[in-house]
Amino acid sequence: MSQLSDLILKQVASAAAGSNLGNNVLNGLSDSIVNSLKQTATSKGGVEQLMALFTGKTSAANSSVTALASQIFTSQFASKLGLSSSASSSATSLIPTIIGGLVSAVLSKKTGGLDLTSILSSLGAASGNSTASKLGYIAGTLGKLFKKK
Repeated sequence: MSQLSDLILKQVASAAAGSNLGNNVLNGLSDSIVNSLKQTATSKGGVEQLMALFTGKTSAANSSVTALASQIFTSQFASKLGLSSSASSSATSLIPTIIGGLVSAVLSKKTGGLDLTSILSSLGAASGNSTASKLGYIAGTLGKLFKKK
């Protein structure tokens, strides 16, 4: 999970470069995305949603994962951080870019070995969820089959 969290933090820093958002806001964005991924992975149909996102079938802008991350940030972090509604909107507007960067990193294999199977596993999707296990296995097998040499 720390590898995924580190990758998300890199994407947050990249998306927020040049903004005046503080570290607490950036950490709140990161935590919101992690929580959104976890909740999605363990919900009914969530693995399929993650598969669609991380294989590029669903764009980050149109993903329910992105919408959930925005909801989590707004409801759990914005008020705790004392953000005005415009500052909160500014921060949440970065979420599609952050998730899009995360997906791009996974698709381009610039993740230090983090792939869809390990992401699903680290989010808790594979444990006790036969659909997630099967999809993770299939994704891993297809990834090895079509791996560029």
